[in-house]
Amino acid sequence: MLKKPLWNTAVQIVGKVLMILISLATTAILTRRLGAGIYGAFVLTTSVFLLLDALADFGSRAIGVREASKNPDKEKEIFEELAGLRLLMANLGFVLGLMIVFTFKGFETIRLEAVISLLMIFFTSVAGTLEMVFQTRMRLDLKTLMDIVFPLSFLLVIWQFPFNLTLLWVMIFYLLARILSLIVGQKLAKWGLRFRIHRVFYWLKELWPMGIYLIIFTAYDRAIDSMMISKFLGLKEVAWYGLSYKIYNSLVQPAYFFVASIFPLLSASVERKKLFFRSLILVLGVLLIASPVLLALSPFMINVLGGEDFAPSVLVLRILILAMIFAYVNHLLGFTIIAKRGQKSILLIGLVALIFNIAGNMYAIPRFGIVGAAVVTVYTEMLSAVLLGISLWRKEK
Repeated sequence: MLKKPLWNTAVQIVGKVLMILISLATTAILTRRLGAGIYGAFVLTTSVFLLLDALADFGSRAIGVREASKNPDKEKEIFEELAGLRLLMANLGFVLGLMIVFTFKGFETIRLEAVISLLMIFFTSVAGTLEMVFQTRMRLDLKTLMDIVFPLSFLLVIWQFPFNLTLLWVMIFYLLARILSLIVGQKLAKWGLRFRIHRVFYWLKELWPMGIYLIIFTAYDRAIDSMMISKFLGLKEVAWYGLSYKIYNSLVQPAYFFVASIFPLLSASVERKKLFFRSLILVLGVLLIASPVLLALSPFMINVLGGEDFAPSVLVLRILILAMIFAYVNHLLGFTIIAKRGQKSILLIGLVALIFNIAGNMYAIPRFGIVGAAVVTVYTEMLSAVLLGISLWRKEK
């Protein structure tokens, strides 16, 4: 039962190790060539982009994989309809992004760079559709190849760039690297990238709980911290926190890869409960071994990535590793609930977590700085784990 998912997970982990190595080199170049202040502006811009990208996705990847797995005879139709919907949502995200860029004071000095980053929404939307195709067909090895092209091409360009590396050049190269990875992904998927503006209202009705939850989750997972730290503390603190959070997100990725691998089986399998508990044991076993090692290696990771200027990031990273434990469990709980068509439960839990996160950050960041933001992240993930566990237990009962 778990043979194919474990293979997909192993391939993705190997790919992720490569991407982490690429990310180490990329981040080391950016932090040293841009400096903490400009790197903080890069973190702020990409954080807002991720929030808008969540709007463009609107839960369509997860729901699309679920529906295509259940209805393989309608796979092509589902992909084309969701590709069209994703493009419409990308346009909405772009307009909202422009409003944020030209009203939020944190973007006053980097508006051109931020607008260039917003163009990524359209290309990332198409890349997400390709990921849907790969995941449904259980070809996450091909998805991993597409994923590697993006950061690798970006690294090679900024590494060989002979002139002064400014944030403007970084955003231009970031956009071009995404376009290149999209071309490679289309060739691997052997799918014609057809878009159908059809059954839009049907899909919106199906997607809205998951879509709103994804926006909420991205808001408190990526954007709120950075925007509040920028407002209360400044861009240098955004850089310190952003570096730790970048490592944290990389460490959480294996959980996503594994759960994404078993999600088609969770959606279609009659032995869902057995699959869930086997997966939970595997996840907990990995955490038991990995967490102490990562805590000990935190100073080394920060020093390699940022150097002495990023020393405040060490304590933040160690706190976020505690959040990682709950994040791993949350991935499994959340996707299992989605497989059982529990999007509305997910949405309610997301709203509670968002309110808690905003209130916690409003209190903690002005008083305790970036350490306070990290602690709030731990408690947010802990609260989500409890609520997701209760929701799944009620559904099974």
